[in-house]
Amino acid sequence: MVGLTIIKHVRVFDGDTISGPKTAVIKGSHIGDDALADDPDRSAAVVVDGTGCTLLPGLIDCHVHIRDEAQLAACASYGVTTVCDMACMPPEKYRKLRAAQGPTTWLSAGLPAYEENSRHGKLFKFTGVTPDHAVHDTDEAVKFVQDRIDEGVDYIKVIADFPGHEQAVLDKIQVEAKKHGKMTVAHTAQYVAFERGVQAGFDVLTHVPMDKVLDDNIVSKMVSQKTIAVPTLSMMQRMAESWVMWGISWISGRSPNFQVALASVAAMRNAGVPILAGTDANNSGIFTIVPGLSLHHELELLVRAGLTPLEALRAATSLAAEHFNLRDRGRIVPGIRADLVLVEGNPDEDITATQRISRVWSGGEEASISAVQRRAVLGSCAVM
Repeated sequence: MVGLTIIKHVRVFDGDTISGPKTAVIKGSHIGDDALADDPDRSAAVVVDGTGCTLLPGLIDCHVHIRDEAQLAACASYGVTTVCDMACMPPEKYRKLRAAQGPTTWLSAGLPAYEENSRHGKLFKFTGVTPDHAVHDTDEAVKFVQDRIDEGVDYIKVIADFPGHEQAVLDKIQVEAKKHGKMTVAHTAQYVAFERGVQAGFDVLTHVPMDKVLDDNIVSKMVSQKTIAVPTLSMMQRMAESWVMWGISWISGRSPNFQVALASVAAMRNAGVPILAGTDANNSGIFTIVPGLSLHHELELLVRAGLTPLEALRAATSLAAEHFNLRDRGRIVPGIRADLVLVEGNPDEDITATQRISRVWSGGEEASISAVQRRAVLGSCAVM
């Protein structure tokens, strides 16, 4: 018998707007029709009182680096039911996470395209990635894309910072990815990297510069090319406040300015560039950002940068699903996957309400939430 969960008296954010209070239904692994709540035989149904709460689609973090299967599963306890990993190596780790069964869906680019003598090229040596994996020219760009396709990646990732690849190599990666029907994501943490990424025509630019505010020239090109932005403000803030970056800036004479990052997000938002929520969650030990938990802070930062709370919610749900081609999630409509988060309060008015999590469902199955999180909403959104 297919399980039925009925959530009553709840405000619903369907991925676009807020409605209710009303009734929402989970039937098996999918969102059911509200009329099912009127079935006279509800003896086997779980009924949840959503009074004072808001039901959201499962949250999507569009930029993470997951350590292992346990950390992936833990994301769901924070309402993050889908993550987009932007660099996963070595291959053994990629295969383990690809095979993981749990409440959080994992997408990945596998190994990103990088230039051997770039900053990332030097850092990757410490992760066991040998120089023969680097992309040196356009011929190797062709091979790189084919290798990722053979691995079954969800999208192609490339490091576009400078110094790094020649523009011709970036352009070739974009061309080859499109031959295979794959979306491209470019690491662009500098103003010049944004210029290079836009010139290559990459689909998604992740990070945002802190050296110079994005101007009308770049932003207008992003609009015309339908470029998507994942600013990762959590990471930009962490870097701007880091003693490591302070030391580097003392030597170089250039310091990262988080206000520049916020202003760049505002410029993109005001021009109509689609902005998605991503954190750059990682386990580096230097700029560590906790997967799952950090997405709620990212939403706060997006609002600080000028997005409305509703726009921030869309950035982590419907827009993220749309632009990463996840047509089975990101909204609350009958028939799609029942990835859902029940929170106390009105996140469309106060974005911090997303942190007051009461319940999480992934594919219709209730995910565990830590005792600390449950105490934060004790007495609300209870089983009837």
